[in-house]
Amino acid sequence: MSVLSIIILVMWLLTLLRTIVNLAVVPRLRVRAPERAWRVSVIVPARDEERTIGRTVQALLAQTYEPIEIIVVNDRSQDATGAILDALRDPRLVVINGVEPPEGWLGKPWALHQGSGRASGELLLFVDADVIYEPEAVGAAVAQLESRDVSLIALFPRMVMHGFWEHVVMPNLAVFAFSFLPLWAANRIRIPLLAVGGGPGNLVRRADYDAAGGHEALRDAVVDDVGLARLMRRGGWRTEVVRADEHVSVRMYHGLGEIVEGFTKNAFAVFHYSYPLAITFFLLALVFHLLPFALALTGDTLALVTIALIALTRLVLFSALRYRLDNALLGHPLMIGTWCWILVRSVWTTGIRRQLHWRGRVYDARGTRF
Repeated sequence: MSVLSIIILVMWLLTLLRTIVNLAVVPRLRVRAPERAWRVSVIVPARDEERTIGRTVQALLAQTYEPIEIIVVNDRSQDATGAILDALRDPRLVVINGVEPPEGWLGKPWALHQGSGRASGELLLFVDADVIYEPEAVGAAVAQLESRDVSLIALFPRMVMHGFWEHVVMPNLAVFAFSFLPLWAANRIRIPLLAVGGGPGNLVRRADYDAAGGHEALRDAVVDDVGLARLMRRGGWRTEVVRADEHVSVRMYHGLGEIVEGFTKNAFAVFHYSYPLAITFFLLALVFHLLPFALALTGDTLALVTIALIALTRLVLFSALRYRLDNALLGHPLMIGTWCWILVRSVWTTGIRRQLHWRGRVYDARGTRF
């Protein structure tokens, strides 16, 4: 019985308890009417989104909440995105043909900046182009923001996954959020480091957004949605993450290739391009997530108990979020191994080669930040 095995076991016991508390305490989005009719501007950045943009916009136009406008920024798309948007006719829909980002701007923050400049709403809802909203989702989100007296709420969606690799790799986002972040505390304090934001939906009060500097303050942010939540907290405002998995859904990537490419652009940025931090995280992942499986092959009893705790933690989380339960039992080593590879690839591409590739554009990673 080694001290390290005991430490790993205790860590996973605490992780299980944290997962249970987070799932119990994080508020859930529920259908209800706001007390007043806030005007909402939904802002959608779209670059080469022909696969989903039609469904996304039609779902937003089908909202039961009425004081709403949908602003889609067509960010120099090279596919059929523009034609699909042109075919949608609705007085609530505004399509902006974006221009190339100026020096110092990344494409997505620039598109959102253009959209917010056109918006007339008292509330701004920033939504990625592959997210589907159920008809009552926007109204429920407005009521949630109003009732909690916060400046921003981030909507945690239902993750739609197809195929082996999506089911194995994508749940790590939920595992990190609900099993390793203290969300139960993050919603109650204003520490920027614990702020949670997301592309599936950041609903923010316009006046506070402008006072904080808007997306101009995030012009070089690789992960601008989390950056917006942190920006609001740095300005002294409260933010909150809300479970919206019954009302908002997203299939973020299609297949392993897209997953790896998508997260390569920001995995190293999460560590502020710090090699010591990235290496430390990589080693901790090997020790706390993969070592128990290696030790179990030697018959180590504590390792077997730890593996049971890992499986139970995942079963609790996957059951709550309606993920595949067979993957909860068997997928952890492969999930962590894949994410370790993504981190190594990100360090090589954005750190050593200093290139950030996304949506057909290449940026100098030295001019970007998390």
